[in-house]
Amino acid sequence: MSAIDVALYGIIAVIVGGIVLWLLFYTFSDQTKPLSNLTEETLKRLIGSIGRATSDITKSTGTLLVNSEEFSAKTSKGIIQKGTHVRVRETEGLTLLVEKGLD
Repeated sequence: MSAIDVALYGIIAVIVGGIVLWLLFYTFSDQTKPLSNLTEETLKRLIGSIGRATSDITKSTGTLLVNSEEFSAKTSKGIIQKGTHVRVRETEGLTLLVEKGLD
């Protein structure tokens, strides 16, 4: 094996290693950033808003449409049927807590 072959293998190893390091950095560097603009602060602005249940809303799960956007929702009282108008009364993390609104 000549010196040129050793140098060529060394250059290839450095390039491949750099690409692997870049991919690892790129993959794990954004883990602390939210995936969207959805934050607890933006959800708190929806308190008092009227929306429409896009699925049945229970004590553990459901979805609603408010301001042309769909959000996760829960209720503390029974089940709210799909299609029912609801009022946002508070937030719990990234979930809206709702009650039946005026129909």
